[in-house]
Amino acid sequence: MHHLSLKENAYHIIKDKLLSMEYECGSRLREDLLAEEISMSRTPVREAIQQLTAEGYIINVPRKGIFVVSLTPKEILNLLEIRMTLERLAVEKCIKNLTAGDFEMLTKIHQRYKKALENDQFTECIELDGVFHQKIALIADNPKLYKFIKEIEEFMLIARAMEKKIDPRKKHAQTLSEHEAILTAIEKQDVDLAKEMISRNITAIKHSLHLDEDTSE
Repeated sequence: MHHLSLKENAYHIIKDKLLSMEYECGSRLREDLLAEEISMSRTPVREAIQQLTAEGYIINVPRKGIFVVSLTPKEILNLLEIRMTLERLAVEKCIKNLTAGDFEMLTKIHQRYKKALENDQFTECIELDGVFHQKIALIADNPKLYKFIKEIEEFMLIARAMEKKIDPRKKHAQTLSEHEAILTAIEKQDVDLAKEMISRNITAIKHSLHLDEDTSE
């Protein structure tokens, strides 16, 4: 059985705090205070921060410090527009390449999401949401497409946490239902329906964050 290292523990604890919106977007973080808060020495905390910075959750501003990444409505809208195009392509390629094993893998992720929701594990739901979309891209068997979607998904974790901060149970239940519709379309090998369900899933975040309104800031 693999035991998590101190750095891995620090990474998961801090990431959970970021995804549960415990720290406001754009707020400054201090390594010493983080170490004190999670009862660890500064070395594993520093290593965890480096990893979270590399993944895009934390921004390191030279001579100013480290900050929680802040996504403006316009930035989220831009991400969603790119996601829409890439993920419609990914689900089309996914259906063409799909094996029984691939579909089973997607179904298991969906079931894990459902169980996490039943247990009010909303941070896990957010992560599994991203995993579901990344696996579709992986099955598409286009390395560049997978790379682009994976990079966007890292920022989408923050966007999802923002979206589901209010009434998380209801919003995660809606996402679960949308994923089920995507799975059904994939199982039927109905490319047009799968694309439509992907579009609805992505558009739901847009509506929830009121990005249909003016985002010119």
